Amino acid sequence: MEKTKDGKKYLNAEEAIALLPESELIHTFYSTGICLVGGDWDRADILQKLTEVDRIEIAGDSARSMKHGLAAYNNGARLEDVLFIETDKAKLDAFDPIGRK
Repeated sequence: MEKTKDGKKYLNAEEAIALLPESELIHTFYSTGICLVGGDWDRADILQKLTEVDRIEIAGDSARSMKHGLAAYNNGARLEDVLFIETDKAKLDAFDPIGRK
């Protein structure tokens, strides 16, 4: 995990994949600004997405509290382009315990 001066925590694809739930369907959402648009993705599609994006970071407290602790996007993305991905809470808390209950 790479930590930046502004507090962002970037992960590589392998680190991110290790934080996913074990299920074959992974829930995701996009934040459109006025609402969240969510849906389930096949595990294989999430794995592919995580290897194709420019950035994967540990999401903020709001998304993390909704068990969507990964944010995947390409450089230059706007908020509505960021895919928030479901994570296994125990795995994420073990990986990034700072400030977490």
